Amino acid sequence: MAEAFMSDGTLQSKYGFEQGDKFADKFSKVSIENILLYIVSSAIWTLEKLFDTHKAEVDEYIAKMKPHSLRWYVKKAMAFHYGESLIDGTDKYAKADDDESVVMPVTFAACTEGKENATLYLKVAKTGPEPLTEEEKEAFVAYMHEIKDAGVRIDVLSQEGDYLEVHAKIYYNPLLIDSSGQSKADGTKVAENAIKNYIENLPFNGEFRKNEMVDALQRVDGIEMIELEAVYYGEVADQKEEVVAFCQPVSGYFKGDRTLLDLEYLVYEN
Repeated sequence: MAEAFMSDGTLQSKYGFEQGDKFADKFSKVSIENILLYIVSSAIWTLEKLFDTHKAEVDEYIAKMKPHSLRWYVKKAMAFHYGESLIDGTDKYAKADDDESVVMPVTFAACTEGKENATLYLKVAKTGPEPLTEEEKEAFVAYMHEIKDAGVRIDVLSQEGDYLEVHAKIYYNPLLIDSSGQSKADGTKVAENAIKNYIENLPFNGEFRKNEMVDALQRVDGIEMIELEAVYYGEVADQKEEVVAFCQPVSGYFKGDRTLLDLEYLVYEN
């Protein structure tokens, strides 16, 4: 403001100072001009602070009143601190997430909304993936019920991975693979490894797709063709249902040690 005052042509002619003169050199701290500039600048600063305070109040009000998205529930699930209580009246913890003493068991989370009701289904798991322990799940459920929107029903699911059963015929190149499905180069079960790698690298709560699994198999050196006969999945080993084209695991994930592979190896002859 002082620079704008000194550079104004009308004021220069009235006061008799020249371009480049400094305000402090021409006016004392107790001059009327300096006091006026101080009053105006203080008023502007105060107004800016009032706007900042108003914006913070509006943001807080919106955060409290606006219903949250499914992504918000996933984000908050991942932010769960085990063994720590929330700051009273908030959905935040006193300790930061990167505090070394903080235990954050939830590594994977997915949230879906029931088509026939207003229930949110929240699937969670920790590194592995593995289900939460009973103690961790109990604390997590209490945490989610404390931070959720009023009137929203949440069903938390954290359990062992789903079972998968694959029946297929594998047509192989006998120069590279033997009749048991082992690679002649390193002895690995190439088809079994390809299927397990595919299912274990699916995104959490991602779809299992039969055509994608076939694509993964056909990328294996030595596998010439796949005849996929049937695929089944389910939460319980003896209660699986057939996959028509794709499926979504109830638990949110599949695991290699819960996968049954019935593969018949046939020499490819063209």
